[in-house]
Amino acid sequence: MLHSSGLPVPRTSPPPGSLTSSLVLPSGYYDNIPVDTYDNSSTVQYSLYSNVPVSIAFMTELQFQDFNNSNGDVSNSIASYNGTYSSQTLRVAPGSYQVLVYAYGSQANVTVSLTVYPNNPFVEGYLGPPEPTGIASFGLYNVSGIDSPYSVSSTDVIGVASISRIGAYNSTATSVGSNPSGITLQLNSMLLVNEAGGQSQVYWCQNTPDLVTSARQIAMSDNLWNASTTGYLSNQSVTSEGGGGSVGTYQQDGTTQYYYSYEGSNSTYTLPMQMVLMMNATAEPGTGVLVQFGARLTGVSPQTDVWFDNATIHDPSVTSASFFTSGNNTTPDGSYYDTELVFGGEANGEETQFTQMSSSLGLFYANGSSPTMYAFPSYFGFGLETAESADNLRVAYLGDGEVAVSTGVPAYEYLGTATGSYTLSSVESSLSNASTFTFTSTTSSITSYSFTTPDLGSSVPEFPYQWVLTPLAVAIIVSAYILARLKRETKDSDG
Repeated sequence: MLHSSGLPVPRTSPPPGSLTSSLVLPSGYYDNIPVDTYDNSSTVQYSLYSNVPVSIAFMTELQFQDFNNSNGDVSNSIASYNGTYSSQTLRVAPGSYQVLVYAYGSQANVTVSLTVYPNNPFVEGYLGPPEPTGIASFGLYNVSGIDSPYSVSSTDVIGVASISRIGAYNSTATSVGSNPSGITLQLNSMLLVNEAGGQSQVYWCQNTPDLVTSARQIAMSDNLWNASTTGYLSNQSVTSEGGGGSVGTYQQDGTTQYYYSYEGSNSTYTLPMQMVLMMNATAEPGTGVLVQFGARLTGVSPQTDVWFDNATIHDPSVTSASFFTSGNNTTPDGSYYDTELVFGGEANGEETQFTQMSSSLGLFYANGSSPTMYAFPSYFGFGLETAESADNLRVAYLGDGEVAVSTGVPAYEYLGTATGSYTLSSVESSLSNASTFTFTSTTSSITSYSFTTPDLGSSVPEFPYQWVLTPLAVAIIVSAYILARLKRETKDSDG
């Protein structure tokens, strides 16, 4: 098999919106954590634990400069405290701030936790390469640098890609267990599972085609990671219909962690290649949550139209489940509630350089109770959940939840909004016979696609063959892959 033995992994440290730092400060020394806020009513929460009394203060940049000239006086601060424990919640205006810890007595062993709401990806300043690159929603609007959070709950998330040129090479990839020309395109989203009694669990879900670009090979894979403090994954708590996936272990900060993984066999692809990736979550009270991973791939031999993995997270107390995108919440393990479709290295946190790239990506959501697929209200040109990244991809926003991706100098930016809606006329068509495919649009309104759900009975359904084409103005050519949410009317009692 040409693919690596590794898998796409989450970041091993908390993202910028929520971090924990451990510090060792000699007597008379200080450390500072920069904080940037963008909303008119941002909330900053921080706490400190120390083995000896220290000073902790929250300061503006000007107050921080005064501190440097004052021989350790922290009285000129928005908030300050001397002791071994402090916890503060502050509402502040947009601006640049510092959380400062000063060991005024003996050497101190300090732990500082910091969270900023809205959970802005630029909370510690603007980002530089490498980062996962493509299109993502963090549940945030950004108007003139000021954030406004929103939330989206959905049973389905959908990523669409049209790729005409792609290539990558990383001479050091084998050192982390990846193929030198390997890459992934990752559809990632947080699954929020609500339980009876008001408890909840969070799982990070990934639908990740794995490509070896030098050999033009592709394999479908998916992963489930525990993003909760109490959730647990094992071969008993999550099972795969058909036995394709299993649970493995990894080490993080000296602790054994568990993840669920499925990896399919290789296929050959030709360019141009089109992908529709989909994840669906269905709550099954008394049993758990069925998480389906689907793909429609054109330009691949053999062509793929399939729900390639059907994983059940066993949780009899489940009451509801949805993919949750929110700019004003943080997962129990300190991650973003974001949804992303991004390019990165192949596995094990690899960062790679793309030698060729010409593609367009679209990111959408849907709910099974409504026959419409929607663009998220706003988008960024990068993700922050996965550890795999790219160091030379540039994103241009096309509107309607769609971006163009090419090689170039990265600019990790807020892209803009998708507002309004339009109605698409429904035409039954199978795009599997299409010789070319272009997924571009320059309209400024939100993209929504009608689709139908065929009745496939009680078996695990194959991937849908219902498609919708869009007749728009003469200047616009839109061809879109559409997926249908498929329900199973019955399932085996063992999940």
